[in-house]
Amino acid sequence: MNNIPIFLSSDNNYAPYVATTIASICDNTKSFCDFYILDGGISKENQEKIIALKEHFNNFSIEFINIDVDKEFESINYKNSEYISISTYNRLLIPQLKPALDKVLYLDVDIVVLGDIAELYSIDLENYALGAAWDKSRILYNTDTKEPMKLSDDYKYFNAGVLLIDIKKWNKNNVLKVLFEIEDEYHGTALHVDETLLNKYFDNNYKIFDIKFNYTDYDVLNKPNSEIIIRHFASALKPWNSNYCILGKKVVPLKNFEDFWYYAKITKFYEQICSTYQAGINKNLFTKRMSIVASKMQNLNCV
Repeated sequence: MNNIPIFLSSDNNYAPYVATTIASICDNTKSFCDFYILDGGISKENQEKIIALKEHFNNFSIEFINIDVDKEFESINYKNSEYISISTYNRLLIPQLKPALDKVLYLDVDIVVLGDIAELYSIDLENYALGAAWDKSRILYNTDTKEPMKLSDDYKYFNAGVLLIDIKKWNKNNVLKVLFEIEDEYHGTALHVDETLLNKYFDNNYKIFDIKFNYTDYDVLNKPNSEIIIRHFASALKPWNSNYCILGKKVVPLKNFEDFWYYAKITKFYEQICSTYQAGINKNLFTKRMSIVASKMQNLNCV
């Protein structure tokens, strides 16, 4: 197999998790991976810490692509949230940044890869511009997205944290231009920012791949799966700020918490991530209690 091009997006705050994600990919993938970091302000020091993964792995290259988010997304009516940065929109730029590539992967950085990423990359897109995992379990989006965004009756909502993109077809169809037009029209109702824009554009017109390639907290209870390739910590509760998650009225241990920390320990950011974690679980009395409960339920060996 040829090199696998993988795009990740981050500002300086999320640099530690870029390194953790890369470590998990390299540890489980036989092929050589070309990483392209959509850089929304990563410091030189943190770039060097990410590159230092070469001390452990020899199957990757890395290129930082500076993104001026204020310039690129000046028309975006972005509403900041606690855990989503405007850098999330960077993924929309991928096909225009590297038009010579054919097929590429995009991954969020709140992810650990637990199998060979080549299995995902080798999926045939069958003339679709995009491949993603149909998120059947997230019934909530039937109400907060379908009607406001005027989706079709048979739409299939996908989580945009793991994408397989046909660069040539995307550019041929001027997808980026249309996405900005959608944002201009629907910014008041695009609740899940660029993910909502992508779902409006593609609706159910994309290649659907198995949920094991984008296994979220919602799937832990709804779709138990022992063959996870990509574990995506898609809620506000991440393994660097919590060891539990809340699903409906249930508090459960955060699945694959220890997998995240296995790869975090490989990086130069380990002590920094530990500090973030301690601050997260000590945030208030509730989080302290829930972290204790989760530890007892699963005998977690926290950082």
